[in-house]
Amino acid sequence: MRVTPPSRTSLAAGLLGAAFLAGGTAGCLAAVWMDAAGAQALAGYLTACFRCAVEELPAPEFWSVVWEQFRFPLAAFVLGFTAIGVVGLPVLFCVRGFLFSFSAACFYRLLGPEGFFCALCLFGLPAVLWAPALFVLGSQGMLGAWGMLRRGLGEGSWPLPYGPDYFFRCGLCAGAAALCVALELFVLPDLFESAARAVLGL
Repeated sequence: MRVTPPSRTSLAAGLLGAAFLAGGTAGCLAAVWMDAAGAQALAGYLTACFRCAVEELPAPEFWSVVWEQFRFPLAAFVLGFTAIGVVGLPVLFCVRGFLFSFSAACFYRLLGPEGFFCALCLFGLPAVLWAPALFVLGSQGMLGAWGMLRRGLGEGSWPLPYGPDYFFRCGLCAGAAALCVALELFVLPDLFESAARAVLGL
């Protein structure tokens, strides 16, 4: 039986997945190893946020939400056109995995089951949209960055992936990021208020 070798896209996705998992593991460990003083300060901050959400939830600022949702996809897109992306993209995914898991793990550590529900609402729902988009951008960007590196080393005929399909997928990923913006502006505030009431016992 002949075994088909994995494609370059699969290898790129596997590398970025490993980087994301490494960052996620580090984020969970950082939340677990947080000292008592840090945990107490963070718990006080979260409680204050929950009270603000119940009493008077401020409307999210549009441009801050846009920056929050587009910064990582935009960075992945740009790195895909430079040889630096061969190293920069795995680092980017490691950082994204750390931030995602650290935030969710802190909620669970400090608030227990209620914290898990909060993390699911605040971080889990948007991740359904941004995670696939980020991996698509990162995987094809790795191929582009690798091609740029090989050409920079003198292999001028090394193929580059930049074509109509490449930019079509970029457009789909931008649409997913835009949906994340809409989700955070119009859906998550109500979910966060419900989660805050559950945590505060209101």
